[in-house]
Amino acid sequence: MSEEPDRPAGLDTIHALVSWRSRTRPEAPSIATDAATVSYGELEERAERLADALHARGVGLETRVAVAMPRGADMIVAFLAVLKAGGTYVPLDPSYPAQRRGFILGDAGVRLVLTDRAGQPGLDTVDVLAFDDGLPPAGPRPAIPVGPTNAAYVVYTSGSTGLPKGVVVDHASVLGLVEKESRIAIRPGQTVAHLAPAAFDASVYEIWGALGRGGRVVVLDPQVTIAELGGQLRRWTPDWLFLTTGLFHVLAQHDLAALDSVGCLLTGGDVLSPQHIRAAATTRARVYAAYGPTETTTYASLHRVPADEDGKLKPVPIGTALAGKAMYVLGPDLRPLPAGQVGEIYVGGLGVARGYHGRPALTAERFPADPFSEVPGRRMYRTGDLGCLTADGSVDFRGRVDRQVKIRGFRIELGEIENTLLSHPDVGSAAVLAIGAAGEEKRLAAYVVPAPQRKLTVGALRQRLGEQLPGYMVPATFVVLEKMPLDPNGKPDRHMLPDPFLARAELTFLPPLRRATTETEQIIADAWADVLGLDVVGVDDDFFLLGGDSLRSVSMLERLRGSGVELDAGQFFANPTVGELAAVVHAGTNRGRVG
Repeated sequence: MSEEPDRPAGLDTIHALVSWRSRTRPEAPSIATDAATVSYGELEERAERLADALHARGVGLETRVAVAMPRGADMIVAFLAVLKAGGTYVPLDPSYPAQRRGFILGDAGVRLVLTDRAGQPGLDTVDVLAFDDGLPPAGPRPAIPVGPTNAAYVVYTSGSTGLPKGVVVDHASVLGLVEKESRIAIRPGQTVAHLAPAAFDASVYEIWGALGRGGRVVVLDPQVTIAELGGQLRRWTPDWLFLTTGLFHVLAQHDLAALDSVGCLLTGGDVLSPQHIRAAATTRARVYAAYGPTETTTYASLHRVPADEDGKLKPVPIGTALAGKAMYVLGPDLRPLPAGQVGEIYVGGLGVARGYHGRPALTAERFPADPFSEVPGRRMYRTGDLGCLTADGSVDFRGRVDRQVKIRGFRIELGEIENTLLSHPDVGSAAVLAIGAAGEEKRLAAYVVPAPQRKLTVGALRQRLGEQLPGYMVPATFVVLEKMPLDPNGKPDRHMLPDPFLARAELTFLPPLRRATTETEQIIADAWADVLGLDVVGVDDDFFLLGGDSLRSVSMLERLRGSGVELDAGQFFANPTVGELAAVVHAGTNRGRVG
């Protein structure tokens, strides 16, 4: 393992820190993919060249530049080049619908979009710079006075009003995450797995935590089966790995031994199953439960999960604050509450975001002054999470004060989905629920009542939402009601809405039930029913219309594998009905056999 060189003073921006790493270890690997490895020297040269091209296109101090690229070395080079040019990068997921991408571009005031290819849909309203343009040298650029308080990135999260909001994070906040906390301090030469989407702030630690400390970013493929993910972990043996709660649960259930190839596992984003997290702690990996809203720069607190706890399966704490940060449990009067008393969790100290781009009123509401800080002007973030202090100074999570939920690690305001539904002229009223027990991955269910003299089709609703919202925000199922149950205040009574994920008959938009007639069809149908929690599944049923999603598809493929049916993710996504998948098996195009 390489020794840590003496760090010079004045490295107060992300790109300055990475440049220093590149000078001290130019031959060391910085980014690795299945296709190639990029050294620190190559990373620096490519990012400098692109930064010159960005400057020639008008990028300067805090110019917002969207990066619309798939995960990989080029995307990381693009982020670094934007920072070197003095700009602020805005991750723009290529899978987002054009309408949402257009909103983010407009709301963030994006001047330029960096992409891997020209002509991407939805980018015709802004200037575009494509990697495939060749990027000829643009000449030296002047020094840009970027400092620690300048914005490094803007990442968008769901908004309760129906519009996403951009969280602005500065260089100092990222450097605090990278350098202050000893529990997650990466050492030079260590490997960090990059699995999170760029628009999910876990990627901030994966990328800058590695590059800022002289480590190696290994880009993993998230669209794989658990067997394939386990194979990637055994191949790369990452020293550091973050998994969202749902994916962690699936891996722990189906390939716990893969964690023996991991040095340190961080997992979070939703309530963790005590059974799964305890099992993970028996592997060779050090295991941490990680907590932190986007507004606090990835992680605000950690809880080390010991392997030798007593036999009781207790809820997993969200832990203690990272170095340089503070966690408070406060009452309505913003006074600290004693241990055991439930209040709202606030996060203060280094890492609290600048606020929401272009939303001064919302920023003032969610980022009040920190009365406990000795630093003038410091603010804290009001998380909306409920919790209580424990006797040892840790914090236990106790729910939400609002209707925000987590789906596959992504933060979702149910009100944003409801408002999008209500914008449809055929919808009279709507409600959206996240259904699932604690420790289980939740699914979204939408309940709609047609407007007077209007007819609703589930296909039209699904298409409408798919055109406006990311895939993880599109409900797994839709229930059309004749009448919305109301509470005494005239609002939807969500406690009276049925759970549609119990009986197939409740999913009225599906084709008539046609039962399995072959052994293969029955194996697949049984696997789907088990994973989706349904009483029965038909041959013509579509996995995703039944309430399945990408994470449940992973569980389903593992369930089939245990029954002797070997399929990869690509075969499944191309054949999402029981009958189609059975035909693939019978045609011999799968990699295994039945029975």
